[in-house]
Amino acid sequence: MEAFHGQFYMRGEFREKYVVVDRGVIVDIKDEKPDTSVTSIPGHVLPGGVDMHVHFRDPGENEKEDFRTGSLSAISGGTTTVCDMPNNRIPITDITTFRSKLSAIGSRSFVDFGLYQAASKEIVPDAIGQKIFLGKSTGGLLTEVDKCIWQDKVKVVHGELQECIENNARENDSLVSHDMSRPLECELEAIEGMFKFRLEKVHMAHLTSLRSLEFAKSLGFTTEVTPHHILLNSSANISSLGKVNPPLRKKSIQEELLGNLESRAIDVIASDHAPHTLKDKEVFRDAPSGLPGVETRVPLILSSYRKGLISLKKAISSMMERPAEICRINKGYIEKGFDADFISINFREIGRIKGEDLHSKCGWTPFENFEGIFPKLVFLRGELVVQEGEAVSSSSGVFLNAKEQ
Repeated sequence: MEAFHGQFYMRGEFREKYVVVDRGVIVDIKDEKPDTSVTSIPGHVLPGGVDMHVHFRDPGENEKEDFRTGSLSAISGGTTTVCDMPNNRIPITDITTFRSKLSAIGSRSFVDFGLYQAASKEIVPDAIGQKIFLGKSTGGLLTEVDKCIWQDKVKVVHGELQECIENNARENDSLVSHDMSRPLECELEAIEGMFKFRLEKVHMAHLTSLRSLEFAKSLGFTTEVTPHHILLNSSANISSLGKVNPPLRKKSIQEELLGNLESRAIDVIASDHAPHTLKDKEVFRDAPSGLPGVETRVPLILSSYRKGLISLKKAISSMMERPAEICRINKGYIEKGFDADFISINFREIGRIKGEDLHSKCGWTPFENFEGIFPKLVFLRGELVVQEGEAVSSSSGVFLNAKEQ
């Protein structure tokens, strides 16, 4: 048993406390020094980040990312837990492919992690949730929703309707034409279409507009936005590095989203980390969609807090608390019974994001030269794993599975 002392974020404010940890779990929180060894954590201490939407490519496309580099990237940016998507080269649709993926990951993860299954006719009991593709994206999966078997867990939806995408197909050689080829209407039609299936625990991923968010929320869905849809638009001078599904929208839609980060319609800010190599991205027309973001998610949003674009309460709710609640894992809070995942932040130390400094195998970022606030220290279940941007322990992440209720 050990204790940590510092200014911890609890119930909406920072409080000077002693947090007692036993076997990686918070067992007590005290005002006075406990009778055990104490480690002081400098700065302001937040819960570890929870990113419920990443694509670490492992197994099958290890030249782009693997679980070691993806998880190292995550932990270096203050994210201690990820949930990885199933559109691998061999899709994760059943127990056999799920176990094969888990075996490939082995003990190489620096973060705790859950794995989704692609919704299918087979249940994978250990999956953190199920992924639904209403439109084809990287990997080409398309879900026949009416033929699937469902668990009482989160159902994450890639919300672009395939019929709408096909009706808008066109020559695709810029961010503007990519937006036109998968317009906002495809997103809105997908949200409406998903409602007709009357499923529970539906989570609409990477929504790109305030209109979409409010519509999804009105239908009882939980919602997600990404830093790239918040901070980038189709006018950005990044060419195919910004090619992603759903697309970056025009500036007015992006700025409306940025100006409404406090909206109750937003539950989660996730990265949708989906790296490709620079060679893959050379020619816009042929470039696969997706961009890296797991390491920059927390730093970008904390920087946005410092700029007055989002409250700290909303930032922590959307990056730590709500994703943990939706995925039913004991993360996201500094409270008794939760895992002792902490990140130490100095809000006055604002740096510039550089692709060469990040840990993803792909080696680039669409947020080059953006401001970010990176964690000084990162603890996973009470163990110091990152100090001043460098890993100081071996990979110790564990597999998580969500429980049905």
